[in-house]
Amino acid sequence: MATPNPLQDPPSETPPSVSMKTFHIAGILADVYGLDEVSPSCKSISCLWLLHPRLQTKELMGTVASTCISDWNQRAPGDRKVGLIALAFDQRNHGTREVKAIANEAWKSGNETHAQDMFSIYHGTALDTSLLINHLGSYVFNEPDAPPIEQHLVMGISLGGHAAWQVLFGDPRVTAGVVVIGCPDYMRIMTDRARLSKRSTFTTTEDTPEASFLGSPDFPRSLITACSKHDPKALLFGTSPIPPSSSSSPSPPPLSTSEQNRIRPLLNTSLSGKRILVCSGGADKLVPYHCSEPFLRFLKDATETGGWYADGDVVLEDRVYEGVGHAYSEGMVRDTTRFVRDALVDGARVPISSNL
Repeated sequence: MATPNPLQDPPSETPPSVSMKTFHIAGILADVYGLDEVSPSCKSISCLWLLHPRLQTKELMGTVASTCISDWNQRAPGDRKVGLIALAFDQRNHGTREVKAIANEAWKSGNETHAQDMFSIYHGTALDTSLLINHLGSYVFNEPDAPPIEQHLVMGISLGGHAAWQVLFGDPRVTAGVVVIGCPDYMRIMTDRARLSKRSTFTTTEDTPEASFLGSPDFPRSLITACSKHDPKALLFGTSPIPPSSSSSPSPPPLSTSEQNRIRPLLNTSLSGKRILVCSGGADKLVPYHCSEPFLRFLKDATETGGWYADGDVVLEDRVYEGVGHAYSEGMVRDTTRFVRDALVDGARVPISSNL
């Protein structure tokens, strides 16, 4: 069965169109939305980076750009001080960057290196986002008296949602993000997909069936190493299960003080001061919520009031939309638009600095 397009259903209300200009930046075609609508009174620019789903292209994100930019401009008319633009580009091996079509497909569609291909593609997209952040200001708002680009937000859908998690964890300049039907735990979701795909490398005869899959040709040890450096869950916990932050669950043991002390510097580097909205479909079979739930539960337990990382000033919204499958639903559209607006009102929550 073909992977569904999460944005295949047109919105109930068509957003006002906004300007779009394409720039060639670092060998990548970048569609920048909203430049003509920036008010002359703007003193600061925020950029929303839009990462599209698997098997789709940058053009698909035009509606998301128009919705968020139009909403902000309508709610902050006239002499607004903060301007919003959005940028979309083709993920690696997609659209104008396609090299090998089969590499975008899943096991069931005949791609024997599905796990390696998907992770490397969206990891590359996360790196490209940081690369483009480095150079965007050389192409837009490059006059001496132009407002600076001071805030960066990321929004990704499906494959783009996986990449958005890596951008949030990997680039301190990105201070807010929306993850739509994406997953922060690549090993967990691919183990589940191997089970559903009936891969020979997955077996249910052991107490821990994922042990036979992780490290197999379908998920090589080198891929595990790459996950441990870049995938949020593996970055913090490796291949180990995520223990609860409290003692409410007897098994596995709760997160110890020593573990909290080990993880704190990693969170300080990656998430401190950031805002995150996670939108999941309750009926999503391609990226099921249960694959993200353990990591999201850990983050919520750690960052909520009274949690051991509450002083990290992380704002996390975890929303599950009942009855919604692998789609960017109307409810997700509303929450995304509201979240972006709130992030702009709140401003950059962490200093804009990076050595990337």
